[in-house]
Amino acid sequence: MERLSAPRRVLPPFVLVTGNPGKRREAERILGHQIDTAVVDLPELQELDLRAVLVAKADEAWRRLERPLVVEETGLELGALNGFPGPLVKWMLQAVGPDGIARVALSSGNASVAAVCSLLYRGPEGDVVATGRTEGTLVLPGRGTHGFGWDPVFLPDGESRTYGELSAERKDAIGHRGRAWRSLLESLGRRAEPLAGD
Repeated sequence: MERLSAPRRVLPPFVLVTGNPGKRREAERILGHQIDTAVVDLPELQELDLRAVLVAKADEAWRRLERPLVVEETGLELGALNGFPGPLVKWMLQAVGPDGIARVALSSGNASVAAVCSLLYRGPEGDVVATGRTEGTLVLPGRGTHGFGWDPVFLPDGESRTYGELSAERKDAIGHRGRAWRSLLESLGRRAEPLAGD
């Protein structure tokens, strides 16, 4: 069973580069403390490669802030569209909303979907990238008022409730963002551990 809380690792001081209050709230719940954020108008690379978008964001944020930081990129990969829209989901949401995204999948006969979150920590010592993934299906009508974005139409595998219906704690435990943050903590913790014999 997956842990409900983050591992006992401590991230080095950093600023989370986001203007999305929902992403900040989730990160703070997962990490168990308040975090600094910076709202920086970063160019959004129009690219289906989530990692390329993430690195472009980190490059620009580092150029502007010159301090340790974390950037996030999230994608929604529809099985019906061979993984599209991926990191372009923001624009699909703006155009048709969460119900419209679900309608596209359901009309194709393939409602399978994966929510993916990648985080990149950048500090003077280099980059660490971590990714979390949660498989599910898209449903209509959307259900629940928790979360944000496409949460009401995303039903995680093994659950009877959408992200929008889940408690914050349960979403953090099984969700793509929670998995990404825990993976980042683990990776940074391993890098900080002294080598055997040191």
